[in-house]
This record gives sequence, C-alpha cells and structure tokens, in this order.
Amino acid sequence: MNLADLTLVAPLALLGGCVIVRPPAEPAPASAPGASALVLHVSPRGADRNDGRSITSALATPAGARDRLRALRAVDPALHGGVTITFHAGVYELADTFVLDARDSGSQASPVVYAAAEGERVVWSGGSELSEWSGEGDGVWSCPLPAWAADHKGPAFRSLWIGDERLVWAGHPAWGSFLHVDAIPEDEPRGDWTKGQRAFVYAATDADTWSRVEPGAEVVTFTRWVDSHLRVESIDRQRRVVRFSSPNVFELSPGDLYRIQGAPSLLDADGEWCVAHDRVYVKRVQRPKGAFVPRLSTLMRLAGEPEAGRFVGHVEFRGIEFAHARWWFDESSKLTWPSTDVVGFVQAANGAPGAIVGVGARHVTFDHCRIAHTEAYAIELGKACRDSTLRRCTITDLGAGGVKLGETTIRDGDLLARDNAVEDCTITDGGKIHHQAIGVWIGQSPGNRLSHNLISDFDYSGVSIGWTWGYGPSAAIGNTVEYNEVRNLGVRKGNVEPPLGDMAGIYTLGTQADATRATTIHHNYFHDIAGRSIAWGIYFDEGSTGIVAENNLVLRTTHGSFHQHYGKDNIVRNNILLFGRDAQLWRSRREDHNSFTLERNIVVRTSGAMLSGDWNDRFTSRNNIFWSQSGPTTFPGNSPLEQWAKGRDAGSLVADPRVLIDADRPWKIAPDSPAIGLGFVPFDLETVGPRNESR
Repeated sequence: MNLADLTLVAPLALLGGCVIVRPPAEPAPASAPGASALVLHVSPRGADRNDGRSITSALATPAGARDRLRALRAVDPALHGGVTITFHAGVYELADTFVLDARDSGSQASPVVYAAAEGERVVWSGGSELSEWSGEGDGVWSCPLPAWAADHKGPAFRSLWIGDERLVWAGHPAWGSFLHVDAIPEDEPRGDWTKGQRAFVYAATDADTWSRVEPGAEVVTFTRWVDSHLRVESIDRQRRVVRFSSPNVFELSPGDLYRIQGAPSLLDADGEWCVAHDRVYVKRVQRPKGAFVPRLSTLMRLAGEPEAGRFVGHVEFRGIEFAHARWWFDESSKLTWPSTDVVGFVQAANGAPGAIVGVGARHVTFDHCRIAHTEAYAIELGKACRDSTLRRCTITDLGAGGVKLGETTIRDGDLLARDNAVEDCTITDGGKIHHQAIGVWIGQSPGNRLSHNLISDFDYSGVSIGWTWGYGPSAAIGNTVEYNEVRNLGVRKGNVEPPLGDMAGIYTLGTQADATRATTIHHNYFHDIAGRSIAWGIYFDEGSTGIVAENNLVLRTTHGSFHQHYGKDNIVRNNILLFGRDAQLWRSRREDHNSFTLERNIVVRTSGAMLSGDWNDRFTSRNNIFWSQSGPTTFPGNSPLEQWAKGRDAGSLVADPRVLIDADRPWKIAPDSPAIGLGFVPFDLETVGPRNESR
C-alpha cells in the first residue's frame, strides 16, 4: 500500500454503535480448499454457550472461541490443527487480555486460524465506548468517566478516539508546534548532560498561557534524542519558574522544546479533549459518536513457556484489527540510570510494551491484520519468539512505535528471539505519546528480515538494530533490511519543526556480524529525514561492526546521508547519497582499526560540506564519484580531491554522475554516467515498499 492510500479514508460500517474508518486494504486470502477440518463461527450477536458450528449458533467472544476449541480437543485429542475460527463483522470489546498458550497451537500442516469473514470488518478492542454525552455549551460535550477509570491516580488514559481520529489532549501550543525553554534556575544542576533538572524558566511571551495552567498538568520536554513527561508540581508566576515532581531524563538547556498538555483550562480548540471532575470533556461541533478510550494495556498475549519447552506455535491471524491499548509508566518503569527518580526512557522508548506481546511464539503469522490506536508499541515478539511473520499488515496511530523484535537481554539457546520477519507492511504515524519510539526496533536478536515495508511519519528513527554500546557481546547478528521505503521522520505531517535529534532512517549499534553472516542493508529508499540537532539516512553508532550497506538511495536529510560515530569494518558500497543539508558524509571518531570501506558510491551535494568530521586516516575510500550542484566540490581543509586524497582515497572522481532526479525514480542514472566507469552498478527500486498482491 502506498502512503497516499492512507488519505482515502471513508466510513465503513456502524459496528456496535461505533463508526470506525480505515484506509482501504487488500482482502485477506481465504483458506485453501479443504484446509480446515473444523470451522467455528463468532459474532457479536452470538453467545459463548453456543457450539459455534454455524453463524446461527455463533460464539460471542475470542475467549469463548478459544475455550470452545480447548473443550473439543479435550474430547478429541487428535484435533490439533486444521481449525479456522471465523469472526463476523463487529467490534469485540475484550473483557480481558486474550491469551493463547501451548494448548492452543496448531501444526505446520494444520494451523489454527483466527480469521475475519471474507469482506467483513472485525475489530478486537481493548477500549471502552463513551456514549452518555451531554452538551455543556460553546461546543463542549461531556460524559462520565468509565467506572474503572474514576479512582485512577493521575490520568487513567492519554488517548481518546472518535472513529479513527485521535483527538488532542488539551494543551498548548497546537499539536506539532512547541514552546522553548527560556532558562534554567540557578538552584538546578547543570553541566552534566546525564543529570536532568526538576524546573525551568518559561519565556515572558508565554506568561499568559502559564497563567491558565495549574499544578497537575503535564509538560513534555524534548532534549537530545528523548522526550520526558513531567507532572507540574508548582508554578512561580512572578519568577516564571515551573517545577516538576520528577526530573527530566537528561539535562535541559535554554532553547529546548516543550509542550503543555492535560490541562482542562487549555481546552480551547476543536478536536481537543480533557478529564476534569470525573468527567470527560470534548470540544467538538457535533455530538461525539463512536468515542473510545483505551482500557486494556495488553490486547493479546502469546504466552509460551519456553523454559519448559512449551511454545505457542502454528497460529495465524488473518484480517483481524486490534485497537485501543492503554499504557503508562508504573514503578517497574522507573530508570536506574541516570537517576532512580526519573520516569522515562533513555532511548527508543524501549520499555514501552506492545499491545500484542509474544513470548515463546513459533511460526505465528499476522496476515492482512491492522494494529492501531495504541498508547505504546503495536506488537513485540520477545523471549524465544522465532520464525514468526507480520505480512501485509497496517500498523498506525501509535502512542510509541510499531514493531519490537527481541529484547535488551542476550538470551541463551532457544530462549533467544530470532529469525522473525516483517514484510509488505505499512507502519506509520507513531510517537504520538512517546516521541522517541521507533518504527521497527530490533534488540538482541539475530536473523530477522525487514522486507518491502513502508515506514513513515515518526519523530525519531525509522529502524533501529542492536542494543550493545561498543564492542562487547551482541546478538544482533545477520539481520536483513531490504526494499523498504523509510520517509518523513522529524518532518512528519503537522510538525512545525523536528523535536528530536541523533536519529536516522536506520540506526545501528554494536557488533552485527560473525564468521557466517552480517547485517545487510540493501535496496532501501531513505528520504526526507530531519532532526533538531543531527539526523542522517544511515547511521552507524556506538561500535557498529561488520555491517554492509549497499544499493540504497538516501535523499534529503538535514545532516547527511551517512554517518559513522565509531565502529569497525563496515562496508558502504554502491549507494546513491544525495542532498544532505549540512554535510553529505560524516565520520566522528578515528580509532586504531579500519572504520569502514567506502566504495563505488555516488555522492551529490547542493549545500553543506562534502565530508564532515575526522577524515584523516583509518578508513578505506575508493572509486566514489563526488559532485556539487552548487559551488566547488571541496574536501576537508577546503582542499580539492587530488590534495585530500593522497594516502586516503584511490580512484575517486569529481564529476557530474548524471543522476536523473525526478519525483518517481530518483535512483535512475544516465547510461553514460561516469560513475559506471568507476564500477558503480545501477540498481532498481521499482518494487521498494509494500508490493501489490499481483506481484
């Protein structure tokens, strides 16, 4: 699916009193003829006391269908697979997390399939519908908080949806715009970037806004590559100092961005909502209809017991939508570094869980599914998950990121997550709450494949691989990233400016190769990537080692197409690297080994430096073609190529590579391009991103 398809949103059906809209999607494939020995039916109008053998005797809930299958297997132990559980149109409000364990597995020949009926829309919701609305005047509507949320300490939820629209938690300024920290009070720590403060001074021009804010509101700050969520404890309006109940994750500096939210006094724009006095308030022209808030933190858990050798295996989900998942920090979420009283993440919102969580899941498939409207990540396949696939799924409107593969811990043997795949998926519109989240995050996990996906519209990196800082033990070996389009990071729709930095289309860290295989990044299209501080297309950070990046196109980044902070023996080969704003290629640290081999690349600038950082020695460069479309093509020391290249580069050339830049195929180069004479091999990105069903 192309991103343009996501704008073709139209109402579908009135399901359970909720009008839900969605982008068009290809229908889920039907089961092969004769593949199912048993079919059970589920409908919102059914009853779990039924046998489920027909639509007229349908079961009512996913849990009821699971339990019915367990009961049938208890009578007939030979019924281990070949089962399709067909869900008919409607919204299924989950009473609790839907859990599958080893008892619910199928087999390779006969999987257990949970499928939407052909042409019907099926939503598994972890939310509560709000329906008792009354008018308050001035376009404001209110209804009681759900009973489960009324006694919750702090906001019980941070999201409210009407259909597919996520309303904005009342705040200032408008979503995508930011205020700026004016100063840091003298009594707050400074000078150590790992030490966050509990206060800042707001600008005099923002005094009117702060005059309407009371303690209890939340401030989201943006510092370096993280966001922090701070509860307002007090406001000194004379000194313009706001203090918080916990410190920022990292040191705040004057000029850092922030936004105020969760303040009822700031409910002043259409499409905003807030909670006050045990009621939910929405400012909207029309009476809210089909409004949901999230209730369950986990919609589904694949609960294998890998230590005992029991796995959830050979289960498929086809055409199911998963929606409305709630999550916020608890005591277990507090950091131990840089401070024990910090609430937040130091990178990638890695502690935010998936709405769907897998442990010990083997050969599990999500096909043509949709995961949307979350307050954290969409799905995580953790401990001992392997050989599972997300195929042709739409993952969108995410409080944090899209997909997490693996863990931050290196596991032994069968407990290590590995060899999972994400292919032909559309993963968009993330970081709505936790802005530092990733489109696809791979931790200590080898052999995974990201293929033909569209990843777009995040505030931070599109793909991140690895969780080892430096050259220590790492399990992120031999991952493959191929034919993906990764775009609009930082410059997502609605952002006035990018809020975070130190980011990339793809970010790596740690050793990623062994004697048999290496992480490869090939035939990807990274473009339109912007950071407040620094942002690149391909970013080898913190000891990245043994990675091969070739046949990629990088276009329009704020800080450069390629950057290596520090690492060892990486290969950057046969890429087209175009139009970094501040520089084209960066190398930050020289070490006593070969950093990388840079060969047969096309590098073109319109502004900024050609090479930035330390380019003295301990790297290999050969047969690249460099060109400037504006001004001279110069190298470190403002030198021409011939002078800089002595002892540093062999065979490279300054010449127009004749890249045929156009809106559709910016990877094309003229047949007589001088780059071909240097060994550059033209590559085709016609099939980048999700493939059509007919391919």
